[in-house]
Amino acid sequence: RQTRLAALQQEPDSPEALATIPHVCLSDLPRDPAPVPTELREDGDVIIHDLQTDGIVYTTAYFAADDLTPEELPYLTLLRSVLSQLPAGEMDAQELQKQLRLRLGSFSVGVSPITQLRDPQAYRLYATASCSALGSKLPEALSLAAAILTKTDFTNRGKLLEILRQLRDGLQQQIVSSGSSFAMLRASAALNAAGACTERSGGVDFYRWLCALEREFDARADACIAALQRLSEKLFVTARLRLSVTGGTEDERQTVLRVLREALPAGQAPGPAHPAPLLPIRREGIVIPSEVSFTAVCGDVHAYSGALRIACRAASLGHYWNEIRVQGGAYGTGLLVRETGLVSAYTYRDPDCRRSRGAIGRTAAYLEAAAASGEAQDVNIIGAISDAEPLLSPRLQGAVADTWLLKGMTQADRCRLRHEMLDTLPEQLAACGAQIGRALDEGVVCVLGPRTQLEACGDLDVQEL
Repeated sequence: RQTRLAALQQEPDSPEALATIPHVCLSDLPRDPAPVPTELREDGDVIIHDLQTDGIVYTTAYFAADDLTPEELPYLTLLRSVLSQLPAGEMDAQELQKQLRLRLGSFSVGVSPITQLRDPQAYRLYATASCSALGSKLPEALSLAAAILTKTDFTNRGKLLEILRQLRDGLQQQIVSSGSSFAMLRASAALNAAGACTERSGGVDFYRWLCALEREFDARADACIAALQRLSEKLFVTARLRLSVTGGTEDERQTVLRVLREALPAGQAPGPAHPAPLLPIRREGIVIPSEVSFTAVCGDVHAYSGALRIACRAASLGHYWNEIRVQGGAYGTGLLVRETGLVSAYTYRDPDCRRSRGAIGRTAAYLEAAAASGEAQDVNIIGAISDAEPLLSPRLQGAVADTWLLKGMTQADRCRLRHEMLDTLPEQLAACGAQIGRALDEGVVCVLGPRTQLEACGDLDVQEL
């Protein structure tokens, strides 16, 4: 039976079987992606997305944080986690939660390093505060959001330690259950400055920082409280503010501007930027309490194109799926390329990372063979465009359009990349494969998994989480 199963796994699907699957054609796709309505006001400090949102107004405040030092980055993530969980103004934590439910549909604070399209090693860092509310409740909703940002009391050491432990515990569970994301992030942090920033503020480095802070909390609590207070006073000011509003009437948008500008202090503009330093390039194994592993191999192709995206899709659904998922038994696998030129091969819940790395090493050979076959890439083109341009809610349309704007991507750039994907020819896969193969061979490896699997690879610097 095992021999028969192995034969079936390696047997290609017949054209007749594939023809039974419903599918769209390239001719069904528009040549150009649809633009998202975006209007810039006040020299670009105000971004308006005039979308139908059924009476809900979505507001995102972007506070420039480029001047934060690498040492401040983990405190920024801790700050986003404690805001709305501690007393603010005259409200204790319980009353604050009640008011959030009454006044706001949603409220969140985030950390967003955004790589610049024209310079993949440059990024802008923002602390973001996002909320949604009915137009009729905007003044009270935004006043509450501003109070959380500017009037939070960080001095309750017991509550702060409780939140820290919850954050550390949640992050550990994410690392063990979704290790491929953390492995890719850590590997990319050796190649990409925005990745290095995210690793320090939300990856394995951040997890280790949290563990150390928890162990040493009694000695470091006062310094931690002071750091959180200093960051909130420094960041949440109008001098650093860029505001985005999705939906609402013109009167409601003006209400957003007025309320936030009145509620936030003026503050100081950001100083010189402090980019996060890259991690060293290495092959690393990190032991986690798991019976399966998560592998990431990352490299830099230095020049992104739509054809590279099609090649990654072809390798993911052909080579990786068959060799790593079907035959190797991993729950998931894929090959991704970003506009920065960063290419990442990954596996998810993998029983044999050594075997999978061997398959990843044969990526270029697979794409060369695919090019030689001359097989049309219509399915891969359609899938890649679907991945790049998924259907989004109005809120997410506004958020994605903000990211395009902040990274410097224009509608012309989006059209060019769409055209490159639509026009990809089978013979281009070989050149793309050579680029990808070279990048992965010279790149960074990070594997999270059980010690036995990591040591079986033979070339990893194995360390504890």
